[in-house]
Amino acid sequence: MGIVHYLKQAVETTFNILLYLATLGRVLWLEGRVTRGVFRNWARQYRYRPLNFVLPATEQEIIDLIKGAGKLRVFGSGHSFNAGVVVDGTLVSLDNYRGVVWLDLNRKQMAVRGGTRVREVSAALNKEGLAFSALPSHDAQSIAGILSTDVHGTGRDWGFVSDSVVSLKIINGKGEVIDCLPGDELFKAAIGGIGAVGVIVEVVIQAVDRFNIEQKTTKSTLAFVEKNLERLLEENDHLSLYLFPFTEECLINTWNRTQRPKTFLGPLRELATTSIDALIQAWLGDPLAYSRLLPTASSFIYRVKHNTDLVLESHEAFNRTIYYVHQELEFAVPFEETFHVYRRFVTLYEELYPSGLPYALFELRFTPAGHDRTLVGAGRQRQSTWIDIISSSHGFEKLYAAAEELMKQMDARPHLGKHCHSFNSFDFVRLHGEHFVRFQQLAEEHDPENKFVNHFTQRLFE
Repeated sequence: MGIVHYLKQAVETTFNILLYLATLGRVLWLEGRVTRGVFRNWARQYRYRPLNFVLPATEQEIIDLIKGAGKLRVFGSGHSFNAGVVVDGTLVSLDNYRGVVWLDLNRKQMAVRGGTRVREVSAALNKEGLAFSALPSHDAQSIAGILSTDVHGTGRDWGFVSDSVVSLKIINGKGEVIDCLPGDELFKAAIGGIGAVGVIVEVVIQAVDRFNIEQKTTKSTLAFVEKNLERLLEENDHLSLYLFPFTEECLINTWNRTQRPKTFLGPLRELATTSIDALIQAWLGDPLAYSRLLPTASSFIYRVKHNTDLVLESHEAFNRTIYYVHQELEFAVPFEETFHVYRRFVTLYEELYPSGLPYALFELRFTPAGHDRTLVGAGRQRQSTWIDIISSSHGFEKLYAAAEELMKQMDARPHLGKHCHSFNSFDFVRLHGEHFVRFQQLAEEHDPENKFVNHFTQRLFE
């Protein structure tokens, strides 16, 4: 085990939690940012000094920047796990281009600027008695960033943040400002297109009335879940699973609308639970893994975890803010292949484990069929199971390289906000066919000078 890397990861996680608590939730240290001219993503994997760093504050400044720049890439919160924002040119942050543009309470709609963080949109909606219909698990991302990677949640009937979007305003590579609707091809190219067709500068959100969520975590077994998965999906608004190597123990997470009143000190209790989980994973995960104790300790560790049941405001239940420093590789597979595929990947981990692997766990989430708001998003059209391999932030490379090769054998579509090191345009032709070809045509049309192209997007899309 790399002692220095292990201690660094554990100390950074601990410091982040203490700082968050000390500032009453106002400051998060583990976020992507540019400090003294150096960009660093939240997971500390990518660190570089761009030639230029710009923080535009108006739409006109963004237009002028695009027209006058060579290569440029835009980042929101840097909450990504790949080189999508590494550029040999100008790095752009929309942190100064955020906030509410307008609100229509009659239609329950709100327009926000692209740099606005998800947690800020949730707070603005909440203040007006409104909410997102559902959300994914993290609230740090900008609204433009979360749509550019087609971020998903998990649910019987709901899966993607883009499902709540009424319209987008995009500035393309020619500096043109274009308003587009969900049925427009440019809209579908922007959703999941990681910035290839332009910069999302404004988003109109369709909200719903505020509501409470009953959030439960229940201990179970893989055999029970496999036998009852369809019933569990039918009975719960939202469902996810935590599965672990070397054990049949698992955790079932559910989120359901409720009329019950909020739990006393619910947000504080939820923060305590997530903080403790993060600290345990940061300080104990790798020592157990590298000391070869994981096979014998796994069942005991997860057996002692307590069930939880909290009623929270919807965004507090869907979103987490505190995580330990980690890496993620995530992909979508056909729902009917859920357990066949999962077993292949957990077996891969167990087979590679004796060669020296860090701690890892698997999260499974689910999205419904019919997602037609994207051309190249991994959840396009089919009912999907999302398998997220969550690993320690050091020593994961061997596991992820082998996992990506296995993904290519199994019709697995990669999540482009997560680790994605070996996929290329030939894989995307195979995975998305004519949808990918049309995406390429739109990218060429709206960015004819390849201003938004970097090494990462070139490998994937060209």
